[in-house]
Amino acid sequence: MNVNYIFLLLLVFLSTFSHASAKVEFFTLSQSFSNILPVKQLIEDDWQQSPGNKASDGFTQNEVGIRSYWQNFSFSLAHRYDYFVFSNPDTAKAFYLDRSDLALDTQEKYNIDLKLFHQRSNGVRVGYKFEFKNFNSEIRIGYWNLHATRESNLTGTLTSDLQGNISAVAELDEFYSADNFLHRRNTNDWKTSGSGITVDIHLDWQPTNNISIYADLKDIYSNFSLDESGFSEGKIDTEGTFINSVGGTAYLPVYRGRETTDKHQFDLPVQLSFVGLFHHTKQLSYLARYKRQGEQNFYYLGAEIAHENSSTRLSFDLKNKAPEIQYKRDWFSLFISIDNIKIEQTMLFNLGFNIHYSF
Repeated sequence: MNVNYIFLLLLVFLSTFSHASAKVEFFTLSQSFSNILPVKQLIEDDWQQSPGNKASDGFTQNEVGIRSYWQNFSFSLAHRYDYFVFSNPDTAKAFYLDRSDLALDTQEKYNIDLKLFHQRSNGVRVGYKFEFKNFNSEIRIGYWNLHATRESNLTGTLTSDLQGNISAVAELDEFYSADNFLHRRNTNDWKTSGSGITVDIHLDWQPTNNISIYADLKDIYSNFSLDESGFSEGKIDTEGTFINSVGGTAYLPVYRGRETTDKHQFDLPVQLSFVGLFHHTKQLSYLARYKRQGEQNFYYLGAEIAHENSSTRLSFDLKNKAPEIQYKRDWFSLFISIDNIKIEQTMLFNLGFNIHYSF
């Protein structure tokens, strides 16, 4: 769906209901985490430091858009980018040594297990809010025009001898619209765009006067499809030859497999967020929060302070030792969470910004 056409739909939507009470908001959301190495180095493939001993996951999920509300309906336009890395300590260590032109540890066996996944798309969401006594829920259904995707899986073993020579056997399979491990170029062999559906659910429940519970279930259902995606599947084997990792004679490994097109269907990792508030006084509430994103769990404790026309929420990520600050007013909201003020060393960074206007 053409982006200009989508914006035209939004203008029609706003003008149609401009006589009634309505609201429009501009929003941006960026959430990044890594326990492999700092997020910036991971995304830019610039491995400057040794990965952690428990390296397993890294992700960045980003979205920017505009949303309008009229009565119980909402209409959104958004651009989103999702990037995930799933790995293990052996794989992370081997990648670091390779990227740094360092020799592998001699006679050590590395179990390689790597999955890369990303998608980039523009989309439209239509939502409806159901209101009951002490309970509200909003369901948003999204349609996405998929512009880029990749899903790569690499598994196998890697060993090194006393001379620093490397021997490897690995299985590879990957779907892609552009970037891929084998650097295969698209000469109109495969399509580069597809489509997807997502469902989000937002819940707001106040079981008692002193307790409020909020839940955001994003991508609780998703299904994306690229009918004729680029596809590679095969085996990488050095077959008794060696690649010298310290500057000696190099022999490229042999790849046997197929390069073709195939239908690529995938879903997105579900994002879950549950917040419980205990209202101690009119001005002070205590909170607990659980969030799951990718394959990581996050736990928060904190407090919310209500002011005359605003509120401030202070919470702390117990596992990653990262503070989070959220500030709301009647026309905008902002939150930020970071575990290290030096951006080159940041393993966790969350930022959200929202400006809204009622008319």
